[in-house]
Amino acid sequence: MTAKLPLRIAAVVLFLFALGHTLGFPGFRPVERAALDVLDAMHTVPFNFGGRTTHWYDLYQGFGYAISVSGFVFPIIAWRLSTSSPAEAGLARFIAWLLCLIQVASIVLSLAFFGPVQAGFSAACAAILAWGALRLRPA
Repeated sequence: MTAKLPLRIAAVVLFLFALGHTLGFPGFRPVERAALDVLDAMHTVPFNFGGRTTHWYDLYQGFGYAISVSGFVFPIIAWRLSTSSPAEAGLARFIAWLLCLIQVASIVLSLAFFGPVQAGFSAACAAILAWGALRLRPA
């Protein structure tokens, strides 16, 4: 078996992860009164940031979308790695391991800040990327 199958599976899972983040992130609204008060303050309390008046929610939203952009790049890279020639296998393996390490870091961050669902997606992505990286054989 080659690395094609695991890397294409990784690309699909990474795409679904990015899609879920992008679609779920803007619509999240807490139900607790204290959390709603914080969200309201994030929308209404202005401050100067980089010479521009902004709100905390603008930063929160901007960073969320920036993460989404990165998230949509990862499946493209994984898909491209799945088509690597034997001559490219060494570099492809290195990149696959880097993507895997990013997901391992995301597991830690998700457990610390988000929750088990997000950590589970990262764990699945890390495992599939490791499977693909191990299958890539340099020429």
